[in-house]
Amino acid sequence: MRERPNLFDAVPDRLVGLVGRVDSYSVTVYATDDRQIRNVTVNGYVILNTADPNTRLIGRIGRVVRLELEERRKEAAGQATEAGGRVSNEVTIQAMGTLKGPGGGRARAAFARSVEQLPEIGARCYLLTGEYLAAFAGLIADETAKSRAPLTLGAYTMAPEAAAVLDGNAFFQRHAMIVGSTGSGKSWTVAALVEQVAELERANLIVFDLHGEYEPLAAHPRIARYRIAGPGDLDDPGKDALFLPYWLLGYEDMLALILDRSDENAPNQAMAFSRAVVRAKREALSAAGMAEELETFTIDSPVPYDLDAVAAEIANLNEERVQGRSGLVNGPFHGKFSRFLARLAAKRSDRRHGFMFALREEQRDAAYLDALVRKLMRAGSPDGAGVKIVDFSEVPSDMLPIAIGLTARLIFQVQLWSGGGDRHPIALVCDEAHLYLPGRSAADATEARALAHFERIAKEGRKYGVGLVAVSQRPSELNATVMSQCHNIVALRLSHPADQSAVAGQLPEALGGIRDMLPLLGVGEAVVVGDACLLPSRIQVREPAYPPRSGTVKFWDEWSRAEREQKLAQAVRSLRRQSGPKLFGEKSRHIEN
Repeated sequence: MRERPNLFDAVPDRLVGLVGRVDSYSVTVYATDDRQIRNVTVNGYVILNTADPNTRLIGRIGRVVRLELEERRKEAAGQATEAGGRVSNEVTIQAMGTLKGPGGGRARAAFARSVEQLPEIGARCYLLTGEYLAAFAGLIADETAKSRAPLTLGAYTMAPEAAAVLDGNAFFQRHAMIVGSTGSGKSWTVAALVEQVAELERANLIVFDLHGEYEPLAAHPRIARYRIAGPGDLDDPGKDALFLPYWLLGYEDMLALILDRSDENAPNQAMAFSRAVVRAKREALSAAGMAEELETFTIDSPVPYDLDAVAAEIANLNEERVQGRSGLVNGPFHGKFSRFLARLAAKRSDRRHGFMFALREEQRDAAYLDALVRKLMRAGSPDGAGVKIVDFSEVPSDMLPIAIGLTARLIFQVQLWSGGGDRHPIALVCDEAHLYLPGRSAADATEARALAHFERIAKEGRKYGVGLVAVSQRPSELNATVMSQCHNIVALRLSHPADQSAVAGQLPEALGGIRDMLPLLGVGEAVVVGDACLLPSRIQVREPAYPPRSGTVKFWDEWSRAEREQKLAQAVRSLRRQSGPKLFGEKSRHIEN
């Protein structure tokens, strides 16, 4: 293996100029040689001398100004210029970290993100290019790999021969965002991340797949795929079909689903519903002989209860007549629950909502919760799958926030109630997060409930071993609280100014210039910033072994072909039945946990 060059060597060909101004985190270098300034590029890296001969400052070039143009303007306007004066070009540099040479217990050079010492006026500044840039990138990779949790998404764009290594612990502990416009390579980045996680022996990660595009990853021997049951699964569900029973919903979640807050009788409806649910759960626990649970349960406890009995009790109140002075009169709640009962009946009869209400005997049993938790949260093992893809593609849009929020809440609650020594970390990858984690002002009742669960995970998840990775093509529409807690950003190409601003708003002030790079990135190219990387880096994401089915349809190519005919009659039949061929082919292989 070729020996790396010494980063502390002074190479005249790489000299930019001398430090002329120093601020709190920025340095201005003056270059008087045209040959020097021609090699300087924005977003390139430099190394600056300091007063300590064993310490160097690493910086990123933020701006280059060729002042010779100003001199020529003065000459053209007939204004006086310095006779024989030398042109002084300015290079503005943001301080990024400190490079320390061997010594002080170090066998070789080491890089730290802290800025310990700024250069003095007149200090020399050198470009990091060529083999020196590759040596620095290799040093960064070596430093990160020391964490025993190296995560490699690809290679540095500035040094393709050096792997871009991130700290896997910091990436999931401190939450992350993966953002990029359609066609930028966002899904490939997620797939590359998921594949690498799957290789870990005790991996535990769940991907919320909204469009079924990650189905091909189920061919990986350590990745399992499940589907939230669709209308075609209610009569004969397969092993990969998951039901999310209504009795798992918390009180507020259930009300968000069936209660119209604008109804003048909403408070009475909520009160009657809560009383009926508590009574139904008490009867269910008593019938099952669960004495301990009976003493401590609450309305939010995941206890199977009879929804028919709840509806019947509320219907009785709605129709109740009581004895008055002159005979039978309408009861206090007579007719006040009619709309509530109609909404509840509509939800229950809609086959699209069957994954929650059309339950078979096994889903009405308390043991179903144990089976569901095992499928979702069981960590990987030599013969099992640690990564689980949950396909929500058949869940109607109005139920999507409730379904995903319920899944996330269940996982968080299990982690919360696990003993500290028994708790195994788990991460949630939220694809198309803007669809169910919007800003508070844009959220409806069901979205607000999902937001409440995810905001809590974002703020408290680290303490209970729950990591969050939000994936979105519209970061400007993402919930601000969730975004603020994502301390790692993988940003692919972003074309819309609002999305660029949303990402730039999460960056430290010294990294504001990164926004200008976002619309210029190539396909599969990303800027990585955050706690998981020692230095903000531009990387080329590696191609996943199992690419997701997210490729953009090539209209012109498809229109030019004559050999394939769309099966419209079959599609219409499937549309009527709300069941049929999946979006991307037959059901994938399923790994039993």
